[in-house]
Amino acid sequence: MLAANTQVEQAFSKLDVKAIEATWAQDGSVSVIHPASKVPIAGWEAVQKSYADHPVRYKDFSVVMDNPQIAVNGNIAWVVGVEKVYAHRANGDVLDISALATNIFEKRSDKWLLVHHHASRMP
Repeated sequence: MLAANTQVEQAFSKLDVKAIEATWAQDGSVSVIHPASKVPIAGWEAVQKSYADHPVRYKDFSVVMDNPQIAVNGNIAWVVGVEKVYAHRANGDVLDISALATNIFEKRSDKWLLVHHHASRMP
């Protein structure tokens, strides 16, 4: 389970859209809430679109979850922790935040895939 969560972090940190997509279940049940989200983003097309512009918006990007807490119940698993996000935006601004994060995975065809990600900036 930790390997699946690490794979998500590495895909984001590489700004590799195809690798990010490979970590997700790709159907209408998935959802994401980004630190800057105003509403939940639901369904694969909307979730995919929310990540598609990352390589354009950022020159570099790093995300690591400190001390992930993992729980598994059958084919569902969740990981909670504090994500440290550091990035340089294309306009030169620096993004340096900590976010309370939850990743929910579902095991499908022997592979753990994200079905939900929620990250909220810490006050």
